[in-house]
Amino acid sequence: MKSRSQFHCILAIALLGTIALSGCGGIHYPTRYMLNFPTPAPPIPSIQQDPLGPLEVREFRCPAYLCEGPIVYRPSPEEVGYYEYHRWALSPRQAITSLMADAVRTQSLFKTVSFKEPGIQAAYVLSGSIDRLEEVDEGRDIRAVCTVSAQLLDARAGSVIWNHTASESVSVERRNVEGVVSSLSAAAEATVDRLVKSMATAVASVRYSDPQP
Repeated sequence: MKSRSQFHCILAIALLGTIALSGCGGIHYPTRYMLNFPTPAPPIPSIQQDPLGPLEVREFRCPAYLCEGPIVYRPSPEEVGYYEYHRWALSPRQAITSLMADAVRTQSLFKTVSFKEPGIQAAYVLSGSIDRLEEVDEGRDIRAVCTVSAQLLDARAGSVIWNHTASESVSVERRNVEGVVSSLSAAAEATVDRLVKSMATAVASVRYSDPQP
């Protein structure tokens, strides 16, 4: 495929062919996809003499149009399009939140890293939002873009000790929806890596001693 219009034309023809084969009035079921990330690495030895206290990770926010249905593409900055028959099997907000939690856990920045659990009082809370997760068409260039914002809250003081926004754009080499999802996965992974590196720098600069639980 050489252009965006050709890309969508090919997909449309393929969908019409599938519907025709299923017979008149046949139902076309959507294909579902998941972001694909590597298996989490084991925690590395802590570079801090005393890692910070327990961290609670809250599921990241995400606009419904990005995470709760068809995969999104942008033919222009002003227009949002959808692959109606290509949908998320698992909400990207869950996938990216888990990726972030695993990446933070690997760095051994906190004594524990977990999602909210009854009866457990966290010393720090990590939250964030998925601002972009979409295919972007730039003439003949097709790219997958991911932008994520996150912040770290000191739950005891009620103050934000770190916040950062990271973004990554990855070229879509395989010109089909599977290729788009693969590039979105790579963009999300790189974005989370940037966020965690930024957080690690902020955590290292915290000068007070974290009390033992």
